Amino acid sequence: MQLPDLSLLLIMVLFWATYAVLRAWDFKPLGAILDEREEKAATATASLSAALEKEKETLAEIDRRLTDARREAVTARQAARAEANAERQRVLDAAREKARQATASAQEKLEREVTAARAELAKGARATAGEIAARALGRRLA
Repeated sequence: MQLPDLSLLLIMVLFWATYAVLRAWDFKPLGAILDEREEKAATATASLSAALEKEKETLAEIDRRLTDARREAVTARQAARAEANAERQRVLDAAREKARQATASAQEKLEREVTAARAELAKGARATAGEIAARALGRRLA
């Protein structure tokens, strides 16, 4: 009688021993590393989603504030224009009034000078007429 071949049994024992060592030294730590990596990836994805949402909110807030600032700038610019137009109109009205007063003053002065010149001419005309008559008659007039 021949003894059975125990090599299969030896291979099975070596296989299970190798499997136990690999499982203890490689598969469990590698599985833990992979689980940790997957957990970190999930956490990073959640953080990224939260950051993107916060960025959207921040951009919306910035956009809203920018729109408000533009609106305020337009209002301020319109107010400044209205004030400048009012000031310009006031200066123009003052200049027109000053020009009207200067024109009226010059007109009055000119009328006084014309009246004085006419009076002077009238006085001078009588004297000149008397002199012309005296020369024409050759004698002196009374």
